[in-house]
Amino acid sequence: MNTKYDKWLNELQNELLLLDQVEPMARLRHTLPLLSGALNEIKTEILASGFETEAAEIHFFKHTKPQLYALQIYEADLYTVVTNRPVGTPEMLRTYYEQELQYIFRLFRIHAFHYQYYRTGATILDTQYFLRNGKPADIPILAIAIEPGFSTPLDYLFAKFIAAERMQEYLLDQLSLPARPIKPGPVLRWTGEAINLVEVAYGIWLTGQLNDGNATITDIIIWLEHHLAIKIGVPHKRWDQISARTHSQPTKYLDRMRQALADRIDTERGIREHKRKARRTH
Repeated sequence: MNTKYDKWLNELQNELLLLDQVEPMARLRHTLPLLSGALNEIKTEILASGFETEAAEIHFFKHTKPQLYALQIYEADLYTVVTNRPVGTPEMLRTYYEQELQYIFRLFRIHAFHYQYYRTGATILDTQYFLRNGKPADIPILAIAIEPGFSTPLDYLFAKFIAAERMQEYLLDQLSLPARPIKPGPVLRWTGEAINLVEVAYGIWLTGQLNDGNATITDIIIWLEHHLAIKIGVPHKRWDQISARTHSQPTKYLDRMRQALADRIDTERGIREHKRKARRTH
C-alpha cells in the first residue's frame, strides 16, 4: 500500500542520516527546505489523485504522513534543544535534559488515550481517525493541524508522538554520555598557508562568534595556534598583510571558502532535483 510514498519516506530518512554530525543551524537550513519540498510534492499529488481504497488512505494518514511530519517536527525540536543547552557544569546540563524529558512525558500524559492507541497499534477507530472525512470519537483531540484535503483528525498528533519518542531517545542518550569513556579527538594540524587562518581568525573576531563577542583577536590567534599546531605570529602584523592587498582580492581565502561551499550546495541541489524527477517518473 502506498509504496511510492513509503519509498519517498525511506529516501528522506536515509538522506537525513548523512547529517547526524552537522552543526545545528546548517543542519536545519538543509533539512527544513528538503522536507517541506517533499511534503508539498506529496500533498499536490494526493490532492490531485486521491486514494484507490479507504485502506490505502488510512495507511497513508496513519503511518506514512505522520512519519514524514515527524521528521520535520524532530528537526525543529532538535535545533531548539541543542542551541539552548546551558554553558555550565555537567549537573546543569543534566538538569536541562531532564526538564526536556518532563515536557515529553507531559505530552504523553495529556494525550494519554490517543497515545495508547498509537502505542498499541489499535485499529478499531481508524475510520474515524485516519480518513479525511472522519469524525472523531467522544474523546476530544487536543492537537489537530487542519490542511483541507490533506489531514485527518489524528495524523498530526501521531506525528508529534513519533517525533517526541525520537527526542526522548536522544535525551536519554545524552544523559548516559558521562558514563561512557570519552575517546580523545583526532590530532589536527593547519597545513594551509598561515595567512589563510588569519583571515578566518579575524572573521571570527569581527563577527563576535566566541565568548559572546568578548574574545580578543589575540585570544583567538593563541587558541588557533595551540589547537592547530601552527605559529601565526603577531596579529596586527598579519592584519597589515591582509589590508595591504588590492581592492579586488582583499579576502582571498574566505572568498575561496565561500565559493567551495556554494559549489557543494549547487551540486547537492542538482542531485536532489534529479532524485525528484526520478521519483516522478516512477
